[in-house]
Amino acid sequence: MAKAKTTKKNTKATKKVDVSNLRKGALAYIGLHGLAYERAQFRAEQLKNASGDLFETLVKKGEKLEGKGLELTKEARAKASDLVEDSVETVKNVVPFGGRDNRVEELEAEVATLNKKIAALSKKASTPRKTTKTVTTKTETVKADVATAKSAEKKAA
Repeated sequence: MAKAKTTKKNTKATKKVDVSNLRKGALAYIGLHGLAYERAQFRAEQLKNASGDLFETLVKKGEKLEGKGLELTKEARAKASDLVEDSVETVKNVVPFGGRDNRVEELEAEVATLNKKIAALSKKASTPRKTTKTVTTKTETVKADVATAKSAEKKAA
């Protein structure tokens, strides 16, 4: 029985060692989670600070790009307005506008002159021509000569 007592003592000692090892393992597990939480908190704080700095950096870059964009926009507007002004001038030269261009008056004067010429030509066309009578008279004379020649041939034959 003496041997049995020593085994009981060994099992009690083994149980104490096992319980203490289990407790240590559980504490290590909890410590691991605590450490992970602390590191995560540290990283979150770093990220928060970095994101603030990053945000400020991005704002500064945005302001620079906004300035460049405004300059480019002004240049594009100036070019576009120059193109529009050139186009407007070209159109104004082609199409007459109110009192700015005397082209309409010039064209109206030219139309009036052409109307006078047409009227004069139509008056000439409505008056009888002497040449027409002459041609008619000559045609009759030629017909008479032909008729005379035919009758002379008949008499001679």
